[in-house]
Amino acid sequence: MKQLVLGCAISMALLGCTTTETVVFDSTNVERVAENYSQVKWLEVEPTKRINFSIDESNQKFVLPEGKSYIAAFDIDTQGKELDLQIVSHFKKSVFYPNALLLNEQNQILKAFGTDDFEYKHAYGLEGDRLVSEVTVQPVGKQRVKLLIYTTPELIEGDSEVLHPVKLDAIARGNYPPDVPNPIIPHSPYGEMTIVASVDDAVIVDEPLVVGSSDTAHQEFKRELEQREKQAELDSKTSVPTVAVVDSNETTLSVEQQQFYITSIESAVNAGMLDKALALLDEAKALNVEGAQEAFVKAVNSK
Repeated sequence: MKQLVLGCAISMALLGCTTTETVVFDSTNVERVAENYSQVKWLEVEPTKRINFSIDESNQKFVLPEGKSYIAAFDIDTQGKELDLQIVSHFKKSVFYPNALLLNEQNQILKAFGTDDFEYKHAYGLEGDRLVSEVTVQPVGKQRVKLLIYTTPELIEGDSEVLHPVKLDAIARGNYPPDVPNPIIPHSPYGEMTIVASVDDAVIVDEPLVVGSSDTAHQEFKRELEQREKQAELDSKTSVPTVAVVDSNETTLSVEQQQFYITSIESAVNAGMLDKALALLDEAKALNVEGAQEAFVKAVNSK
């Protein structure tokens, strides 16, 4: 494997100066198809670094229960400190929809990253459309961790929807997004990716290794929305009706009901579910919910 140091960049996701490298995986002198972890060629990583890389035909393959996949494999030094790890897959004409395994030094699985663990983030600033997953690792002593990135035959056959640039432009200007179809990006066995590994020099961990993940925003939003809908239904049964029909074409909602829409729109945007947020916004506008448009634009611009 060959490494090329490109320089030092300020990462929006990290504090301080993050060294950025581009690495090229070369499986010439290793097993082309690894059948176990001992045959995998692991690239050693010292934090704090942002590593850009490609997954293509030059990468090693790994045999998984779901089938064979080209992989990227990293052996990350935690330095005995809390490690923040970010996995990013960039949308181009196609996208590598990743899964991943986080392992300890004994090749025991600490966490499996599935499809739902990767959140879609729309293009913003210098960052394009991307799939992102984040995890925090608290090791014991100087324990290292390993990251194996792969995909599955089922994912390769799929595709993903990204927000249309025209909609992004309208949102940035504070306007309602036009009704245009979003681009559909096919999945691929190859792609452009980034990992960011950073440590907090102020935190030295003496407790056993723990993995904490914050990449289940979609599931959390769905649970929160279900709870809000149940609570709204319960409130409507146990309290005096607060929806007053002004005429055949206009309905007035209570303050609580209007807040339900605004909070749900904000939560959907924060979870990366923009289509759901737009659907809720359409409902809110039809019901004359005050502040819905402003809440949507503010939530999108804060992402």
